Amino acid sequence: MPDKSCSLLIALGVLTLFGIITFALAAATLSTLVRRFNDLDKRFITTTASPIVTTSSSLPGFLNSALADTIHIEDLMSHLTQFENFARQNGNTRAIGTTGFAQTLDYIYELMQNKTYNQFKVVRETFSVQNFTIKGSPILSWSSNGVTANFVYSTSLPETAFTYVNYTAAINLSTYNLVQVKNNGCDDSDYDNVAGQAVLIKAGGICTYAEKGELAAKKNVSALLFYNHGLTISSLAPANFRLRQANLLPALSLSNAAGRTLLNAFSSSGSINVTLDIQREDYGRFDVQNICADTLNGKVNETIVLGSHSDSVPAGPGINDNGSGSAANLVLAMNLARLYGTTNYPKYPYRIRFCWWGGEEIGLVGAIHHVQQAENSSASSDFKLTNNLVNLNYDMLGSPNYIFGIYNGSSAKLGTPSKALPGSIRISEAFRDWFNQQNLPWDYTDFSGRSDYGPFLAAGIVAGGLFSGADETKSVAQRDAYESKLGLGRGGLAGATLDPCYHKACDTVKNIDQFGYLKMVQAAAYLLEFLGRKTDLTSWLYPDGRPAQNRLPQDYFPNSDYYM
Repeated sequence: MPDKSCSLLIALGVLTLFGIITFALAAATLSTLVRRFNDLDKRFITTTASPIVTTSSSLPGFLNSALADTIHIEDLMSHLTQFENFARQNGNTRAIGTTGFAQTLDYIYELMQNKTYNQFKVVRETFSVQNFTIKGSPILSWSSNGVTANFVYSTSLPETAFTYVNYTAAINLSTYNLVQVKNNGCDDSDYDNVAGQAVLIKAGGICTYAEKGELAAKKNVSALLFYNHGLTISSLAPANFRLRQANLLPALSLSNAAGRTLLNAFSSSGSINVTLDIQREDYGRFDVQNICADTLNGKVNETIVLGSHSDSVPAGPGINDNGSGSAANLVLAMNLARLYGTTNYPKYPYRIRFCWWGGEEIGLVGAIHHVQQAENSSASSDFKLTNNLVNLNYDMLGSPNYIFGIYNGSSAKLGTPSKALPGSIRISEAFRDWFNQQNLPWDYTDFSGRSDYGPFLAAGIVAGGLFSGADETKSVAQRDAYESKLGLGRGGLAGATLDPCYHKACDTVKNIDQFGYLKMVQAAAYLLEFLGRKTDLTSWLYPDGRPAQNRLPQDYFPNSDYYM
């Protein structure tokens, strides 16, 4: 007994240490990045005691844009500080359904309604999302060749063998034959001959968890057991992810060790039964809002949309993801309003719409709602989807180990409406040209629809935007390329993630690289003015003509979930 007790204490100690190490690694990486960049940033950024907006001249300065010349880091950081305060006062989060999120929306609405010189019409769009929690503790056990064992459940990820998947269906105590899915479960054929059975699916592959869930549902699977791949320290514990809100299958996420236990049992006997029980406490639905602000001038049927999501994940305050985009949109809108209020900055001939989307972190819900409502025949003339010429998306602009990432219009996924492609490529090239003119490095980045531009692009609307990086790793080649442009020590850390605090509690104002963030927002300002000054923007974006109608495909679902 003493030996077993000692072993148990050691095991618990190791699991607790694992959680501490995971957080400490992110914090240490961030600390190194901040320390390295902090002094260097001072050479690139001139700070002032109060926000500055240039309104005396419509002539562009060295940034090639009068609007870009008005962008100052202190304006941006003041909004980020306020967002963080909302989170700190409310459980360190601004996720949908929380007071922190509600305060964020009220703050944005108040500024747009009262601090934009009567240049905008501001509206709130309300939609509802499903709200539930797990009731009690889920149960998972397995049996093979007369041996039965239970997996231990804990609410602490480092300590538990399994956890529930967000948007799992409920199930009363039920037993199924378990089948191991081939490959990573990303192909329709991986689910042949699995109807009525539970399936064991390994993390990873070229598709998301949500897509795996949809493939399994089409083949009439009865239950889903995902297990983590264990390739890194952080992938030993069960993964925390979501399926679609419409999911009807019970689903659990297993640790790597629990997954290997089942794999070993397969090797020994070839036959396993699993028993699971998941009870849900359903709270109905709760309201979430988008905010959109339209300039009062400009052609309604030629609208330029700038979007960013306003919600964080539950795990943290979301200052880079996506307070940085929300603040960028605010500063762009407020500074444009000030310029419009002068006599020497001609207003654009196109309507400009700034939107802050809710529910991005649970699957682009706010943006999808907006597109679906706008494509309805009953939509008001102001909000018809066919009015929109282009959607510019700003999601994560201040990563500490940043890249100047430009959505690559040439890499739109298969099935993207063809008429949206030429303009999307031209948007990419316009961003690229500005970074080149400024002698700044840049990278093309993923354009597969994983942020709020996704439903616009899928409906045939030109899209583009910027992204400074999330959990991707900076390569040596990238580090060297950035140092060649920015100077020694300015290239970041090769081998480190672009944002070590992505979806973590440490995503605070300290997680923002101010130089990189400033340049990204100035690039966004340049592009808006560049498009706004086009005499025939429609032909430039749609050289083959605009689509006869803009509609989301019936089988559209957002590619917004995490590859793990």
